Amino acid sequence: MNLKFLTFICSLVLVYGWAYCVPSTASPAVNKIPGTVILVIDGNVKNVSRDVKATSYFCIWQKFPVTLDSSLALSVKKTTDVIFENVVEQGNLSTKDPFLQMGGQGIIYVKLNRFYPKISFSRGFWSVHANASCDIVLDVTVKDCNYKNLLTTTVGGSRSVDGDGGAFCGNGTNVLLEAISLAMRETMERYAEKLSNSETIRTSFKQMTVTEREIEE
Repeated sequence: MNLKFLTFICSLVLVYGWAYCVPSTASPAVNKIPGTVILVIDGNVKNVSRDVKATSYFCIWQKFPVTLDSSLALSVKKTTDVIFENVVEQGNLSTKDPFLQMGGQGIIYVKLNRFYPKISFSRGFWSVHANASCDIVLDVTVKDCNYKNLLTTTVGGSRSVDGDGGAFCGNGTNVLLEAISLAMRETMERYAEKLSNSETIRTSFKQMTVTEREIEE
């Protein structure tokens, strides 16, 4: 089942103090997975920062500090909201008791595996050329209410962008921002596809939801 999703990506990528918000152009989500899922986002998703140095000899002195702050974690949360009927985010979850008290049918653990932005420059005839790329990979694990594994996977995006490097390679900031934003958008799309297209997750959540309604009746 191939669906398109509305993935909300507000990428507050701070490079030299810049804030950049990236809207998604994907279609609205349909056929949400019923029930409540507990979302646990690892701390390394919430505190992402890198000092990106030019990999080329040209403009090798240039450095681009990149800090995502909570933007990647926010994108994961908003995208998960689109896939599931109800999402409860928790900072940590190590025992069944609080999970059962929240009435969850499953748990999603998300951890950052890789965030690798890079940029290089070359001298053009009239100006400086910039090439930026970014790889983002997330580790995702989904368990049911009995802590049985429903899905263990990795999702990611890898995009590159060419552009004008500007005077003294100063415009490399914008080229790098675009590559990061596109990689984040692609990562969220792959995340949505993997979870929503999993029949194992849909079947498990549907069975748990039906069982809870029968108990209530």
